[in-house]
Order: sequence, then structure tokens, then C-alpha cells
Amino acid sequence: MTWTDLGNPIPRDKLRKYEPYTWPSQNVEYLPIPIELNLPRLEEIIACRRTRRTFGQLNREQLASFLWLSCRINAKGEDHVGFQITQRPVPSAGAIHPIHLLLGNPNNNWVRYEPENHAFVQLGNIESPLSKLWAEIPDVIDPEDGTALLFVAEPGKTYAKYKFADSLIWRDAGVLIGHMALVAEALHLNFCPLGITGEPWAGKLDNQCQLAGVGMALLGSRTPL
Repeated sequence: MTWTDLGNPIPRDKLRKYEPYTWPSQNVEYLPIPIELNLPRLEEIIACRRTRRTFGQLNREQLASFLWLSCRINAKGEDHVGFQITQRPVPSAGAIHPIHLLLGNPNNNWVRYEPENHAFVQLGNIESPLSKLWAEIPDVIDPEDGTALLFVAEPGKTYAKYKFADSLIWRDAGVLIGHMALVAEALHLNFCPLGITGEPWAGKLDNQCQLAGVGMALLGSRTPL
């Protein structure tokens, strides 16, 4: 067995200042905020959770509820590292949350989820590197009418606070995917993590090597078996 040692993450004695990647901010679509969610009890969700591999089309309300319970920013904190730390539904090393979420559909249209305003933002010209990514998914599973979730890390954010931060970033991605699996079950949606990372396409979204793909998943409405 070959094991890659990613090092032992430790906080820096002196924090680094990091300037975050600037995403395009054109054509913002604000999503509806769920007013009243009738969710099962936690033990029911845990008992019923399965990886489900059929994917119907999602409406905006379903996507909005899923993202509201998974990714939104609840509160902001200090900005000693050049950007504000945030509180969200999932834990993250140092409250940094370096994982951005991009969503794509079978028409190969991609948007970014903006967690502060609970909104979709179009990627504009930087979307082109993802044109080949959707073609990779059928090699793993038939996406049907589902929505692809691409997890894009910004490693420099975590490195601003920690040495040897690589494993923290991968763990952040894993925590988010696991949380999403439970949220999907609670909302009676189908969710399947994929083994592919989204590389090299995610890394080509910017030319300064600030981004990297750290996972993908498929999300869809629950269709009869």
C-alpha cells in the first residue's frame, strides 16, 4: 500500500494575510428562504439514509432548502487573515470554510452558490473549463436529470492559519459531503457522492492556481424505483 503523508496540521505562530480569489458577480439570482420545513427526526434520517442513484430534476425550492441547510453563512467573525471567518451549518478547521460550491445541470450550465446572500451567481467566461467536466460523470454513473455538485477548494485560505493544511481541506470537503447526505435524506432527495475530484477542470477556473477540485456529488429529486 502507498500512503501519502500530508503532514500534521498545526496553527501558525503568526497568521498570514491572504487575499481571496475574486469570483465573478454577474447575474445574481436570489433563492427563496425556507419559511417552514417539516423535517423528520434525526434518528429517522440516520436510519433511512442511503446512497440513492436515480436523479430527477430539482426545482428552485428544493435546491434552496438543500443549500440553506448545508452551506449558508449564519454569522461572520474576525478578519485577521485577510477575510472573515464564518459560522455555517457544518464545522470547518478554523471556521475558514475554504470549499466553494458550484452546481451544474445536464445542459452543462454552471453556477456558484453564494452563501452570504443565499444566491446563485453565474460564472461567466470562466465557466468554459467545466465544459468537459460533465462528460466525465457518465463514466461513473448516469446523471439522468440530476444536478452536479462540484466542491472547489481555495487552499490558500486554510494555509493562512495552518501549516501542512492539505488534510484539513480534504476533511472539510468530507464533512460537507457527509452533512449534505443527511440533509438530502431529510428533504427526501437523492444524493450520491462521486469518487472523481473535478480535476483538472476545477483548477483551470483561474490562472493563478488558487483553486482546486476536491470532490463531486449528484443530487436529484426522488423518483420511483
